[in-house]
Amino acid sequence: MISDNIKKYRKENNLSQDELAEKLGVSRQSISLWETGQTQPTIENIIALSRIFNVSTDSILDNDGGAGTPEEDPPEENGNNKKKKLWLILGIAAAALLIVGIILTAVLLSGKNKTRPGGVSESESFLQTDTVEVTKSTKAHETKKVKKETEDSVPPETSETAAKTEAAAPAEEPEPEPAPAAPAAEPEPEPAPAAPAAEPEPEPAPPAPAAEPEPEPAPAAPAAEPQPAPFDLFSYCKDFAISKGQLNGDYCMYQQPATQYGGYENEYFSISYWGDSNMVEFCLHCPLDETFSINFYLRMRGGYNHKYEYLSSRYFRSSGVPLRSASGYIDPYTFSDSYPLSCDEYIGSTDGQTEFMEESRVGMCDLIHCLKKFVAAENMSCGFSAFEFVNY
Repeated sequence: MISDNIKKYRKENNLSQDELAEKLGVSRQSISLWETGQTQPTIENIIALSRIFNVSTDSILDNDGGAGTPEEDPPEENGNNKKKKLWLILGIAAAALLIVGIILTAVLLSGKNKTRPGGVSESESFLQTDTVEVTKSTKAHETKKVKKETEDSVPPETSETAAKTEAAAPAEEPEPEPAPAAPAAEPEPEPAPAAPAAEPEPEPAPPAPAAEPEPEPAPAAPAAEPQPAPFDLFSYCKDFAISKGQLNGDYCMYQQPATQYGGYENEYFSISYWGDSNMVEFCLHCPLDETFSINFYLRMRGGYNHKYEYLSSRYFRSSGVPLRSASGYIDPYTFSDSYPLSCDEYIGSTDGQTEFMEESRVGMCDLIHCLKKFVAAENMSCGFSAFEFVNY
């Protein structure tokens, strides 16, 4: 029973009900009601009692059951398997590079011996062109030679005979001139033309219509003012984590003691950006004892879409293996200190699941309160209202 455990640990630590009440910040009557079993302490009080008595919360809840035994570390063979996979990937990549090199070499060699249409290479085409030109010049030379030999073979007598024949031909007689024509009869005189009638005076032209005034151009519409781009909360938080945080592997993290933002002692508040998953994460890290810690995460993944992912995890500090964990989504417009936390996935024993979900709800509320004070303390220009938790 919780009441018996509280009474037992209080006596083992030599604490009176008044002293224990003062450490917890509650009344002595509350301690008395707990020890008599009339009321039950809240999750926050159970966590505080475990820290004061230096025991686990399961010990106070009477729920040890050997659940605190950390799981064994994964065998070392995982490292060897990773090395084998790495060498296999490097071998495949080297083979691919070799094949690409062979293909490129073949393409370059084939490009040097390009052929023209008809299957004739450039060198053969050049030789054929030269041969055709030589053949043409040879034929022209032979044609001139034959023509000259033909002219030389005609005897001179033939040319003289043609000249004599042209001289002996009679000249053509001139055509007779035509007889002169008889003189034409004189024409009779034409009568004098009548005087022209007086032309009527032209009527005056009507006056031209007055030119209509041109319409004035309509005034140009005023240019639309450029609308400011909507505020990007995700990019703002990502840039803050990158500029203020420290690079740690594949992510940047900015971390401070939670007391700086209204949290409890020995707790830490952080904002991280995970480059490989494009995620901004707010975290409240809470060590419980030497064996266990519990973390509460609030995530924006791939841009803020008015919905947050959450994850709560109680894990072994030595190995990081979770003992219990729950995950789901939070609507900032409805979530509050008294709103129940729904769960889409739960890992761990079903015994104590209800208590763990209540502990997760309280932890997520503490994280949001720290986030609100973090925005004010760091003078973030976006303001806490941008996160849309209207009930905080």
